[in-house]
Amino acid sequence: MNICRTKLARLNLLMLLLPLSVLSLAHAATGPELRAGRDQQYLNFSWEPLDAKLSEALTLNGPWLTVNTAAVNSCRYRMTGARKFFRLTQPPPGKKWLTLAAVTMHGVPNTETNLATMFARMTEAASRGADLVVFPEVALQQCPPWAEYSRTPTPAEMAYMTNTAETVPGPSTDILVAKAKELGIHVVFGMTEKDEAGRIYNTAVFLGPGGVFGTHRKSIHVGNDSQIWSRGTQLIQVVASPLGKAGMMICAEMGGECGCIDTVPGPRLAAAGADFLVTSSAWWTGAAGLYDIATNTNALRASRWHVVAEQVGLIGYAQCYGHSRIVDPRGTVICDTGANEGLIMRATDILIDAGTP
Repeated sequence: MNICRTKLARLNLLMLLLPLSVLSLAHAATGPELRAGRDQQYLNFSWEPLDAKLSEALTLNGPWLTVNTAAVNSCRYRMTGARKFFRLTQPPPGKKWLTLAAVTMHGVPNTETNLATMFARMTEAASRGADLVVFPEVALQQCPPWAEYSRTPTPAEMAYMTNTAETVPGPSTDILVAKAKELGIHVVFGMTEKDEAGRIYNTAVFLGPGGVFGTHRKSIHVGNDSQIWSRGTQLIQVVASPLGKAGMMICAEMGGECGCIDTVPGPRLAAAGADFLVTSSAWWTGAAGLYDIATNTNALRASRWHVVAEQVGLIGYAQCYGHSRIVDPRGTVICDTGANEGLIMRATDILIDAGTP
């Protein structure tokens, strides 16, 4: 294996990959150290320090796309023969990259079991350097009566929904805040929320070590949603947190009022101040093509990172798609769990305070 090694200035490391896979590095005296070696049709990158980030672009002027995940200082890259540029960057003093994580899970109609799953994934994400981990729609209690058509829930099914619904703050958010404080991580998750009048809502909650930062109630209903939950009144809702401002969406809201490209909320959430987009979802397998369009188009038209967490398997009577994903501001899917339970992570180019949380 041939190794190229150099020390290069912070924010200025550029590496050119020629069609014949020859490595050419721009030299400077100080900065992070990058090592690159060819192994058949792959390039193996490694670097120091750990907080540096490897990015690629087709031209020197970008746009730059992050290659590595957070808290990882190595990367195996498949060569395509195309000319590409690479750079290694470090955050300025006192800053770090915001690292997003998304979980695909199969929720069950048992709050304690779902909480145990969430705690395990939170611990995993925190150990790998995540700042925010996102869980799917109805992750806390699941939804036994849910269906893709206008099915009337049984009395027993609705009793489960009303009996397990919780206020925010409430018992589950309290213990999730405590766990988030223990791990130093922030969380978005879906649940059935109960208000003071006893109405129940399909809600996404954003919380962290500092408590609950905000909630978002699903405002666009599909299937038999309206026979289960009351409807939220705000589609465009941005929640402020120590990580920045999150544009919140739940499942079908990714398509906006008309469920089409023309009404995706991403641009309006960005205009309202969102630094990134967060969606808790339980999208149906039968509409997988629309999911792909909605997740990517919201990111592209908003020019924002979009992290989406999905249910998988049968939720009530609805078959869910899986494929939690992280989409970059160019609308490119950076990572995807596929149709399996799992966790994905990605370092973004969004800077946050190094001391967060």
